This record gives sequence, structure tokens and C-alpha cells, in this order.
Amino acid sequence: MKTQLLANDFNLRQKAEQKLKENKLQLSMDLTEADLFSLNHELLIHQVELEMQNEELVNANERAEQISEKYIDLYNLAPTGYFTLTKDGKIVECNLAASNLLCTSQTHLVGAQLGFFVTEVSKPVFNQFLEDVPVTKKTETCVISLKIYDDIYTHVLLTGHTTRDDVHCLIAVIDISELVADEKKIKQLEYFNGIFVDRELKMIELKKEINHLLEKAGLEKKY
Repeated sequence: MKTQLLANDFNLRQKAEQKLKENKLQLSMDLTEADLFSLNHELLIHQVELEMQNEELVNANERAEQISEKYIDLYNLAPTGYFTLTKDGKIVECNLAASNLLCTSQTHLVGAQLGFFVTEVSKPVFNQFLEDVPVTKKTETCVISLKIYDDIYTHVLLTGHTTRDDVHCLIAVIDISELVADEKKIKQLEYFNGIFVDRELKMIELKKEINHLLEKAGLEKKY
């Protein structure tokens, strides 16, 4: 970076010298010694100012690189999966969590279609999600299932919005497979509990009917 800045300074000096020649600027021979001293002093001050500005630029670039490195580390090490997609769903960038979710390296994912991993059942929802994100200009969400291998599926929550230049879609992916599994278990428990309760209610009604018949026949109630 410093080498590039020095090269830029050299090019700037060359351009300044060329401009000086083109304009045919010449120092007057009538300048007094005091004038020359003052002029030299001003040139030295200007030189120091340029050196200070150059140093500030170098420091600013170094800080920018440090911030960029921190951003890359935070992006890659984030527990949530992130994708940057084109409007037609092609992966431009993804972090480590996203590649781990799909069990595919980041290198192989870049340039691939995210829709390739979406199950056939979820594709209409996913396609509508991609259409809505750039149109509504709002954060959109949807729940879809992804096919990792032939017999391995995962359920995910997608949250997305467009970049400021409306060129790409930024997508956050959260694995909700455990929540879906728990929900299915709850529904199964509710179903079996419903069957059990219904059976108990029927048993109560049956016992009442038996007691009614026994009483009608002049016999002692059994229940």
C-alpha cells in the first residue's frame, strides 16, 4: 500500500513538472534575496504539509484494512448463515456457517444457485421470496426446507432484504429443524392425548348407560 502511495506521489510530481513546463512558468530574475528566502520557506512548509497529508492517507488506509479484516472475521465466524445473492438466486458470497449448513465448501457455493438445494415442495415459496425482496424494499421472511443429501433435509428460516444499490439480496439463514421436530412431537402428543381423552369420555358415557340399564332392571348400580 505504501509503495502504491509513493508511486502516486511520483506521478503527481511528474504531472506538476509537466504543467510547469507547459505554462512556461519562470521565476523572475529580479527577485531579491529576501524574496527568494521567503519563497523557499513557503515551499518547505508546503512540502511538510504534503508529507503530513500523505502520512494521514497511509494511516487511513491501514485503518480501513484493519476494519475490513475485522468485518471478514466477524462475517465468517458468525453463528448465523449469510448469503449474498443476485436477484435470480445465484450465490455471490457466503460465510462459513452457511457453507456448513449446506455441507459444501464456500468455494464451490460461489456461483451456484441456492435454489439447487431447495426441495421441490419449497421452491414456489422460495421463488416468491426472491421476487418479493427487491420489490417490497422491506425485510421479507419465509420458511423452507433444504435438501442436503438424498436422505437428509433441514428446515430453515430465511430473512432477506436488498442492498442499498438494489443489485444483490442479503439473506440470513437460521436452522429451525429442531423447532420443527419439536412442533411435530407436540402435535403427535396432542393427537394421542385427544384420542385418550375421547376414549375416557366415551367410557364415562358407557358406564352411565350401564348403570341406567341396571337401575331400570331393578339391579344394583355397578359404577
